[in-house]
Amino acid sequence: MPPGAETTARAPDVAGVPPRFRLAVLFLTVFVDLVGFGIVLPLLPLYADRFGATGTQIGILVLSYSAAQLLLAPVWGRLSDRIGRRPVLIVGLLGSAVSYVIFAYAGSIPVLLLSRIMAGVGGANIPVAQAYVADVTPPENRAGSMGLIGAAFGLGFIFGPAIAGVLAPMAPELPGLAAAGLCAGNAFLAVLFLPESLSRDERTAREERKASENQKGIGELRLLLAAPAFRRVLVVSLLFQVAFSAIHPTFSLFAAQRFHLSEAAVGSLFAFLGVMSAVMQGGLVPVFAARFGEVALIRACAIPFVAGFILIAISPSVALLLVGLALLALGFGGTLPSLTSLLSRSAPEVLLGGSLGVGQSVGALGRILGPLLAGVTWDVLGVQWPYFIAAGIGVAAGAWSGTLRQPGPVLRAAPVVEAEAPLDASPS
Repeated sequence: MPPGAETTARAPDVAGVPPRFRLAVLFLTVFVDLVGFGIVLPLLPLYADRFGATGTQIGILVLSYSAAQLLLAPVWGRLSDRIGRRPVLIVGLLGSAVSYVIFAYAGSIPVLLLSRIMAGVGGANIPVAQAYVADVTPPENRAGSMGLIGAAFGLGFIFGPAIAGVLAPMAPELPGLAAAGLCAGNAFLAVLFLPESLSRDERTAREERKASENQKGIGELRLLLAAPAFRRVLVVSLLFQVAFSAIHPTFSLFAAQRFHLSEAAVGSLFAFLGVMSAVMQGGLVPVFAARFGEVALIRACAIPFVAGFILIAISPSVALLLVGLALLALGFGGTLPSLTSLLSRSAPEVLLGGSLGVGQSVGALGRILGPLLAGVTWDVLGVQWPYFIAAGIGVAAGAWSGTLRQPGPVLRAAPVVEAEAPLDASPS
């Protein structure tokens, strides 16, 4: 496709909607979806504990969501390259709505497991939303735009747990039904207001370019993983995700046992975590990434990330626990959009959806290993140790980030094996 043809071909499909408005609509779409997820997150360990689940079983319940994402995220990403981002997003939202209805009426651990697997299938379209952002954002501005999507995650974790804390004492099924209603309403909004980001001509051109690569015997995954720079970003992302996800199966039980907090209070702590994450990802990441670059930001954020886990583990009071949560949110909030931006900039445009799908799958792998490790550690070593181990993994992630190199301002539309040169050419 000649230069400029991409922008020209895309215009008819989006009906002249400005890119900024498209990002605003997508922000709302991701936000409402994550509110539903945030409603379930603090309640799942507590509900499972009432059914007599062990720490390991709770870890399996939590990781099942990410296991489904691991399998489906690359499929959603490739499918969105072929048929468009919009229909994939809508189908995923409807699937999530069904999963939350099942969660609302789950009366056993197996039914809870089924609901989380189905939710993971629906939530596996998150890289499609990220690819949508990359479609309408220049490469040098992607960290800031990804930060806005990250802010939608953070805001979802503000309102979701808060809603859970209010509704759960009224009736156990209300939080799940509320999440289902939000996802169904979100799908309706996407049908009405979210235009397609890729024109039919552009999707056809991408398929032809992919077919050309496949004719040379190079598959998408092999093409992406052939770049050392892409692999290094994946390793750093995996380590941060393993560490951070240790909080998912254990923190609700940790807060309830150590500080005797209610469901509403635990929901408030998750909401606080979401507030700090939203401030970092939506307000500070665009500024810091533009000034210092994604790589420098990742390295700097590893410090509060590790310190946050240590403070959580040793906290004798809720006040110190809040400090630990704030540091953790700032640390992870700075790394997540920066790593996503680096992934998108280390892959050719023709494989953009697939590259972010691979990144989401690696993140899902981290969210499988992290909860399982945390659950087993909780059973074997005690309530503090999941966070000490997470801190150690965070140290490893920060050290490995020393291998990353800051990319130049523009990504070349070439096979990813050639993208290694601009990634390594610039000093970190």
